[in-house]
Amino acid sequence: MGAFESFVNANLGIRKPLISDSGPPALSNKAAGVIGTEYIDSDTNFLYEKTGDNNLTDWVKIRRVGESFTQAINAERGFSTSLQIPTGVDTLSFKYNEIGDSFSYSHAPQVIISMRVDDQSEFFYAHSTYNVTASGFNVAFSDKVIESGNYLDISINRD
Repeated sequence: MGAFESFVNANLGIRKPLISDSGPPALSNKAAGVIGTEYIDSDTNFLYEKTGDNNLTDWVKIRRVGESFTQAINAERGFSTSLQIPTGVDTLSFKYNEIGDSFSYSHAPQVIISMRVDDQSEFFYAHSTYNVTASGFNVAFSDKVIESGNYLDISINRD
């Protein structure tokens, strides 16, 4: 093997097949390949991966092109947002539809809250989520929030 071939094998590796066509892979005449082949629906920018031998049925939608894995999971399985905490409060009540989550829940979803500050803070606030229902939830703080720049990062799991 020559120097060029050695360089290519050492640095470029095996490239995964990539197919692009209009529409989902089940409707495409181009969507054929080995397991692991990726397919981009040029209409929606959805990325699919081939998981079996059947060219018509063995494609799994992974995410949109350019979307991170975390963004894809949140879009598929839940909702996330970040809200500024107003000063002078020690509890907050939220309705899902009022914070931008348009999903209709039949039972209480899992709500995960983390608190962050955009600058160094002189104060520390503990927080807890309670009274989680199919329509909303509450958050309590250990004391009144007396400074601005505090945020709640909210993730709602639909599973």
